Amino acid sequence: MTAPTADILTEPPALATRRPWVRFAVMAVVLAGALVAFYFSPARAWLADHHAVRRTLDSLGVWSYPACVIGVAVLVICGAPRLLLAAIGAMALGFWWGLLLTQFGALLGYYAVFCFVRWGGRDWVLRRWPALCRLADRLQRHGVAGVFLVRLVPVHGSLTNLCLGLSNVKHRQFLVGSALGLLPEAVPVALVGAGLVRGSVMDALPYLAAAAIASAVLWVAGAYVIRAVRRSRAGELLVSDAVAP
Repeated sequence: MTAPTADILTEPPALATRRPWVRFAVMAVVLAGALVAFYFSPARAWLADHHAVRRTLDSLGVWSYPACVIGVAVLVICGAPRLLLAAIGAMALGFWWGLLLTQFGALLGYYAVFCFVRWGGRDWVLRRWPALCRLADRLQRHGVAGVFLVRLVPVHGSLTNLCLGLSNVKHRQFLVGSALGLLPEAVPVALVGAGLVRGSVMDALPYLAAAAIASAVLWVAGAYVIRAVRRSRAGELLVSDAVAP
């Protein structure tokens, strides 16, 4: 009579050891499916016409602002380039509203992916690849500055979110570092987008000039942060591991 009891008691741990595989598989399928769905959806053609985007937002009235944030968040989750959305938002809503709403939506979408990756078997991945675990610890020690630096790497946001989700970065560090790291590229792109819809080249010229100045200032500030991090021993180790083959 005791054997069935023993089987029942030992079954949950066995299931628990397989659960990271299931979570990781679900995470991979969902993220890959979202990318494929966006690629084949009519949203790509709709985004290519900023007039259509503007008409849609105008038809929503006061709800256009939360709709823009939610829409950008969903599109970013599905793999839409956030810089494209920043340009379209500035073209449809103007520079300030377009920049603020699209970047806030991008931050929400990034955070949703970050939390989903955390749920999807992060502990199992770090146990399986110890080198990733060491890099994750270094990212956590850098905190906000580490997230900011990762955001400056010219790769797709989905890959960056995956890497940060697998790290030991805290939620607060992810949000603050990402909010700051989104700006160096988004500000110039939004300025260009706002300038492209002006009636003439002369009207667009101030926006294009401001985009060039903003890009230079923000990237200089980013370079300063990079140098400050690299002065520390942990920062040097992080950069050397990142560029190692």
